[in-house]
Amino acid sequence: MRYTQRDIVEINFLFPDGTFKPHPAVIVSNDELQYNEGYIYLCLISSKDYNNQYYYQLSDEMLTKPLSKTSYAKCHIIVGNVERDVIRKISRIKEPYFGELVEKIKESIF
Repeated sequence: MRYTQRDIVEINFLFPDGTFKPHPAVIVSNDELQYNEGYIYLCLISSKDYNNQYYYQLSDEMLTKPLSKTSYAKCHIIVGNVERDVIRKISRIKEPYFGELVEKIKESIF
């Protein structure tokens, strides 16, 4: 298991129109799921600030390594992937910000 919960990774993200594009995403599923099932859930990160009721803005202080652009976790866009779909790790979200992100995901989806 090379990647863990809270890691920000680059993945080939599948969009609704069937195209793939590399995008950052934060791993939101727990490590046990990945270990036991080989599956991870990720929340898309975008530089677009539309649908503000569903995003969680990420700032440099929240991360172990700053992202190159102003970024927003799109809390309503969650995908499932396997580790082999990950291109590379680019950062990691710190606590307690990860807890805030999870709460925003819950609020956005449920």
